[in-house]
This record gives sequence, C-alpha cells and structure tokens, in this order.
Amino acid sequence: MILLVKPEAADNGFSLDMALKTEPLELEYIKAMLKEYNVESMIYEASFDRRSFDEIFNEYTPDAVAVTGYITQEKLMLSYARRAKALRPGCVTIIGGSHAQLNPERFFDPAVSYICRSDNIYAVAEALKAEGLIPPENGFCPPKLSVIDGLCYPENGGWHKNPMKPFDLNKLPIPDRSAFSTYQDHYRYLDVSPVALLKTSSSCPYHCAFCYGRELNCGTYCQRDLEKIIEELETIPCGNIQIADDDFLYDVPRLKEFMRLLRERNIKKTFICYGRSDFIAVHEDLIRQLAEAGFRYIMVGLEAVSDSFLDSYQKHSSQSLNIKTIRMLQKYSIHLVGLFIIDSRFKKEDFRNMRRFIHTHRITYTGVSIFTPIPGTALFNEYRDRLTTENCEKWDFMHLVVKPECMSRFHFYFEYYLLVMDLFRIAQKAGIYSFLRLEDYKNIFLKLLFTDSFKHRTRR
Repeated sequence: MILLVKPEAADNGFSLDMALKTEPLELEYIKAMLKEYNVESMIYEASFDRRSFDEIFNEYTPDAVAVTGYITQEKLMLSYARRAKALRPGCVTIIGGSHAQLNPERFFDPAVSYICRSDNIYAVAEALKAEGLIPPENGFCPPKLSVIDGLCYPENGGWHKNPMKPFDLNKLPIPDRSAFSTYQDHYRYLDVSPVALLKTSSSCPYHCAFCYGRELNCGTYCQRDLEKIIEELETIPCGNIQIADDDFLYDVPRLKEFMRLLRERNIKKTFICYGRSDFIAVHEDLIRQLAEAGFRYIMVGLEAVSDSFLDSYQKHSSQSLNIKTIRMLQKYSIHLVGLFIIDSRFKKEDFRNMRRFIHTHRITYTGVSIFTPIPGTALFNEYRDRLTTENCEKWDFMHLVVKPECMSRFHFYFEYYLLVMDLFRIAQKAGIYSFLRLEDYKNIFLKLLFTDSFKHRTRR
C-alpha cells in the first residue's frame, strides 16, 4: 500500500491557501498510475483530513510514502518523510514536485529514500519496482536505479543524480479523482468553489526573468493532445475548471480547436486560465469566443505599471498593451485577475503609482507579490548575495527575501500593507472575497509588518 501525502500550508503568518486551495492533481496522476499496476494507494490531504498522519499511517501501514509540495512546504515534506521512517524504519520515502525537481539537494536527508525530479510519474513506479513493491513485468528483473529517469538516491555516502529527460504529457493517465467529492467544498480559486484542476501543457514557451516555470520538464514546452484533454474533461465531476498551465493562451489554432471540441461534445464549464497581455491585446475575436465558451477568469501577469520595470522582467510587453488587455477583458465580461510584482527597487511613489493604476482601470481582482527569486533559477544565483533569509517558508511571495534597495524593510512593508488593504477594500466593495474577513486580513499583514521587519532590525 502506498500513501500519497499533500502537506498542509506552511505556518508562515500568511498563506495564499486562504484564497487558493487546489486538488492534489499530481498525486491523483500517481494514484491512477499505481492503479495500472494493481497497487493500492490513498491520498492524505493534511489540510482537510481530521485524522493525523500517525493515525493514517498506523491504520494502513504503508510500504511507501510519497510526498509532494511547494517551496514553502519543504520542511513539512521532510518532516513527513522523517515521521514515516520513525513509525516504520523499512518504509520507502519518496519526495517529488516542482521544488524537488529544481532543488533536489535540499532534500538530501537520511529519511528520504528517493527524490523523483522528472515530470515522468512512471519514474515513481520504477523506483517502487526496484524496491520490490511493484512486480516487474513479464518476469523481467527489477530496474537498476541508475537508469530511472531523473531519480536521486543515496550512494556511497553521498547522493547520485540521474539525468532527466523531457516527459511527454500524453503518456499521463486520466487522474484518479475518486476522493474529489470528499474534499470538493474546500477547493477554491478566489470566489469560485468548488474548482478542479486541468493540466494541458508543461513548462512554458516564454522566458520571463523572474519565473521558474520555464525551467520545469527540462525546459521543454509540451502540449497534451486535445482529444485526451476533452476525454479527461468529460470525467471531471465539477463545473468549474482551473487550467493549471503556466500559459494556456498561446497557440491560436489549438485554442480554436479546443473550443470547437467543447461545442461538439456539449461541454459546458466555467474556465479559469493564465494568459499574457501581449497575446490577449491582439486577439480580440479569439477572446470573444473564449468568453462564449465559458472562460470567466483570466489571470494576467501585468507585473508593473511602467515600461522600465516591464523591460527589466523581459516581459516583451508594455503599459499600453496591458491597458488594452484590461479594457478588452472588461468588454467581454471576463474577470481579469491582475498579477503585479512589488519590486525590491520600489520607492514610495512606485507603490502609489501601482495603486493609482489599479484604481484608474477598475481592476477588482488583484494579486500583488513581493519580488522573490526562486531557488533553482538563474535569477536566484544573481541575487544570492543579497538574500536576507534561507528560510524556505518565507519564499511565499509575501515576505521580503531580498533587501529593499530604496527603503527600509519597515517602510517597504508599511507601503505594501497600505496597498494590500486598499486593494482588499476595492474587492469587497465590488462584492467579492466575501469568504475573507477584512479584520483577519489586516491582522495577518500587521503581524508581517511588525514581526518580520523588526526581527531583521534586531539581527543587525
């Protein structure tokens, strides 16, 4: 029996988990894959399951525990591996996910048996075959660890890293969503709940300086066949679909064929996706068709309100394109979710300019993220000497991990707090974010303002 673990959100003072709670899609893929081998498995949703990990472990006594998570959950992922080994020393422990793919060395720990870096979920099966937990096919010998795609494993007192290959998403099974109905009331994207995830591509075709998406899957952009996507859509027991691609609005012929298939199969869903302003601004007729097909929310990395900042991010966009995108989505009644970067170079007027821009263009759904160079990217190496913390829980886009250039930490956080509170009030006046309380939100950010800034002042 294999236990698949999705950790709870890190306890870092604030979490996007308040507004964004998603199904464990990567584990649902693995569960479906294990079913192909007639291997029993279960998914443990630590955030929602009332039972503790120990209770689950002792009830099912798994032969292996596989844990996935994001960078802020690094300590939690390791803690689950260590706890599994403490409860049953012979238990095989496997770590995976995007953070492990880019930074496997952060999981080189005696409690970890294997790190699966590849997008190839069948590498998990190969590791389990090597452990004798999945019988080899047709009597063949178990695979050698050294040939398993992207696998990291202990060897001769150190760790060995196998080379990693790009993975063809068309080899993925349809996810096993047998537990979806149990937790669906918890899954949300902002005001949309319940919501299911759909993956139609991996990596990203663009090269934005701040984003790690391009680094995934060996930097190889791969699209799933539309027939496979439609086949999966027809199995999803949910009317709201969040497309999990880094950028869904990329390939015009593919998008048109996707919409044709939706009409042909009479699939009626509400869709949420990511898109770029330089694409949206020049494809008005396509945007109109997407609105008619059920696309109600499009997340757009507007990033900045000046061309100089946009150029520094290698966005190949402009303020004029951003404004055109905003107006176009409003024209077709698609909710723009405007995503902005709070740059470490910001001065007081930059915060004010961003606030003025959002007010002027009536953007009600916004996400403002503090500039965060992600470990495993070239940008991280560029900023390594300016990092103010090695605590992975602070890499949540809500904490400063790079020293501000033009302001003290306190004044930077203070302007950030004023901006976030103002944007929250804009949203609530528009009748959205009713699931969040302003006072709770305010207390969280005040805690961030005073504890994080003064903690660093004390260290100096």
